[in-house]
Amino acid sequence: MNLSEAIDMVTKDERELQEKYLKMADQETDPFAKAFFNRIVKDAAKHEKKLHKKYEKILSTLNKKTF
Repeated sequence: MNLSEAIDMVTKDERELQEKYLKMADQETDPFAKAFFNRIVKDAAKHEKKLHKKYEKILSTLNKKTF
């Protein structure tokens, strides 16, 4: 597995997690539980953005060191 495949796999998992908790939030009647699930989705989206930034940095570094 190369680096891009690994990053794609992790981002796919992040998106699946977001979708799972969004469905749970939609089905929830308790407002506190609904807010909790929505917060999980928000945190997962933030983590996904950080992951993309790190991925771009790694690729940039590898491109500079490759002759």
